[in-house]
Amino acid sequence: MSLRWKGWSLGLTTSGLLLVALALVWLLVIFPIMAKMPADYENEYMFEGSVQVLNPETMSMIEIPTSVERLLTATGIEGDDVLLMKQDVTFYEATSGAPLAAINPALAALDSSEVYGLDRTTRANVSGHGDMDRSGQFTFPADVQQETYSFWSKAAETALDATFVTEETYQGITVYAFEINSTAQLMDIFTEIKVEPVSGIPVYTNSTTTSRMMVAPDMVIPTLINNMAFTSDTTDEMVDLAKSARSLILWASVYGFWIVIGLGAALTVGGVIMAARAKTD
Repeated sequence: MSLRWKGWSLGLTTSGLLLVALALVWLLVIFPIMAKMPADYENEYMFEGSVQVLNPETMSMIEIPTSVERLLTATGIEGDDVLLMKQDVTFYEATSGAPLAAINPALAALDSSEVYGLDRTTRANVSGHGDMDRSGQFTFPADVQQETYSFWSKAAETALDATFVTEETYQGITVYAFEINSTAQLMDIFTEIKVEPVSGIPVYTNSTTTSRMMVAPDMVIPTLINNMAFTSDTTDEMVDLAKSARSLILWASVYGFWIVIGLGAALTVGGVIMAARAKTD
C-alpha cells in the first residue's frame, strides 16, 4: 500500500513542480517575446478634420475639410531588437477625395514619409536608427501608468510631454486620458489621447496644430491650423482591438499564470501529503 502512495505522491509532486516551472518560463521568457511589436506590423489609421490656411491676398483663413491616411508598415529589424517602422501620412480634400497637395501645392508639406527606429518592447524611439535621431515614445507601451510620458512630435521636431489627466470609461472600456499642450511663439500643439492601459492601444486622438508667422516685432498671425481626429470607424476598430488585446494579455500574463501556479501548488502539496501518509503506513 505504501509503495502505491509513494508512486502517486511522486507523480503529483513532479507534475506540480513542472507546472510551476512552465508557468514561470511562460511569464518570464515566452510571453515577453510574444508581447513585442511584431516584425510584420502593419496598420492603417484614418483621420478626419480640417486645414485652415492663410490666403496672403485677403489675409484671411480659408478652411478645407480633410481626410488623412496614416499608414504604418514594419520594414525590418536592426541591431538590438529595433523595429524599423515606415510611416506614410497623406492628406486628402474630404469632399472630392483628391490629394490635398494637388489642390493646393502650398500644403504639400503636410504629407510625409518617415522611418522610425523603435524598441519592440517599450515602443520608444531608439537613437541611431530610422531616418533621423528621435527621442520619446512613438506610441504608448503596454501597462500604461498614470504619469507623464514623453512623445516625439513631428511638427515640433522634438519630444513633448503627454500628461495624464484622468481615468474614464470610453465606449465601454476603461481608458486613461492624456493631453499634450505645447505653446510657443510660432507654434501651438494641443492633443487629446485616450488609451487602453493594459495593451497601450490608443482608441481616440484629436490634435490641433497652429503655425504662425511674425509680421512685426510684437505681432504674429496664424498661417496654418490643422485639426485631425480618428474617424468613427478607426475609433471602433481600435476599441475592438484594445478589448481583444487586453483580454489576451490578462489571460496570458495574469489569470492563466496564477491558475497554472495554483494548480501546480495544489498538486505539489497533494504529493507532499501523500508522501507523508506513505511514511505512516
